[in-house]
Amino acid sequence: MPYAREPDTSYKPAYKKASAPSRKTSAQNEKTLSNVVSFKLKEVDMMPGDWAEVGNPTPYELCTTIHTCKRFWHMNKQALTHPDCDVEVTEYNIRVLEKLYIHLMSYLVE
Repeated sequence: MPYAREPDTSYKPAYKKASAPSRKTSAQNEKTLSNVVSFKLKEVDMMPGDWAEVGNPTPYELCTTIHTCKRFWHMNKQALTHPDCDVEVTEYNIRVLEKLYIHLMSYLVE
């Protein structure tokens, strides 16, 4: 007949008993949460010349190009307020980006 072995008293269970968090742990959690920094995803710049197939963008390429166009348009609008800005060139860039945006929207209609 097999003998039962004696229980190992040095063993500690992997689980913890459920208990309310203490004030100290709550304060530590708040401190660590305040130190967490969210990172910004890398922005991908894409224009129609970067598409794999000219004139036939994939949905990802079209979406990325539209977002790039919008971002550049906002950057140029902000640049107009800068004192060292070449106003003529910046306004020309804005017009070109607006035309490109309208052209990109035509791909969504198709």
